[in-house]
This record gives sequence, C-alpha cells and structure tokens, in this order.
Amino acid sequence: MSYKRSSLMQERMEQNRLMILQAARELISQGGFKDAQIQAIAERAGVSSGLVYRYFANKSQVLIEVLSDAIQHEIRILNHIAEENASPTVKLQKAVTAFVKRAMNSPQLAYSLMFEPVDAELEHERFRSKQLIKQSIKGVLAEGKISGEFSFEDLDTAALCVVGAMTFVVIEPLNPSRNVMFDQNYKDYFVKQVAEFCVNAVQYQEGK
Repeated sequence: MSYKRSSLMQERMEQNRLMILQAARELISQGGFKDAQIQAIAERAGVSSGLVYRYFANKSQVLIEVLSDAIQHEIRILNHIAEENASPTVKLQKAVTAFVKRAMNSPQLAYSLMFEPVDAELEHERFRSKQLIKQSIKGVLAEGKISGEFSFEDLDTAALCVVGAMTFVVIEPLNPSRNVMFDQNYKDYFVKQVAEFCVNAVQYQEGK
C-alpha cells in the first residue's frame, strides 16, 4: 500500500513538473522570456508560485529546462535524418530544411530560444545546445567527405559554418520587433534558399 502511494505521488509530482514546463514554453512562444515570470508560469499551469519553487530554484532553471527539452527534440529530428538511407547531400538538405522550417513556424519561441538576451547561465546552456547541433551536422558532413560528395578543408569549421548559417540566418525574419507576418509561400522559399546555400557551400565541384 505504501509503495502504491509513493508511486502515485511520484506520478503526480512528474505531472506537475511537466505542466510547469509546458506553461513556461507557451508563455515564451507568445511573448518571449520576459513574459515567462514565475507568477505567470504558475497561473498558466494552474499551480501556486510556491509549488513552482519546489521543482525549480529560480526562473533561469525553468527556462534552461525548456531550452534543453526543445533542443533535445531538434537533435532527435536531426539524428533521425542523419541515420536515413539517403545520400549525404539529401540528408544535409533535409536537416537544414527541417530546422529552419520549424523555426519559421514558431517564430517567437525560436527567436527567444536562440537569440533573446539572457543571463550567463542560460547563455551557457544555449552554447551547449548549439554544440550538440554541430555534432549532428558533423556526422553528415563527414559522411559526405568520405563519399566524395562534399569538399572542405576542415570538418569542424565546415560544421560551424553550416550551423551558423542555419541558425543566425533566421534572426532577421524571426525578430519580434519587426512585427512582420510571413505567408507560407515566403516561408517555403526562404527555407529552400537557406538549405540550398548550406549544401552548395560544401558540395564538391570540379576545380573547387
């Protein structure tokens, strides 16, 4: 009986934690990190501020976990593409397309997670997240170098350049201060251009 109570309590605690993180993610998606204050998160999750502090020491810890969860999801998508039975060129095109398209479809969330000014602790997590993305891209580039599809001098530098292109390229279109809405045709065109740029940057060419 005691074990059953303990199991139910553990399940309830995990559910509360997930509700808090989901509430924080929704607030970030609507107004950025500045709107994801502890009181607002608690109200959104339907819990007390005190309960939020039972799970997280401060706001930064909540936001770090939201960022970490979001990036882990992106990494799973990139790694799944990297493991597909396809050429490195196709994999790179699909990986960049998937990442940029998801950013364009959730502009405020993507902008906040990647670019909104944050404290040092959250910035460190952001840097770590980009390193994980780079590792996934490196695998595809290395495969392409071996197959002869890609040509570049240094694998690490090439991966950094691709990740830089696929992340920082969205700063302007996603920046909330511009208050610009893009239709689907523009999004599709923009994503296609970014993916083609990244592939062309590393693709082998005669005399290159």
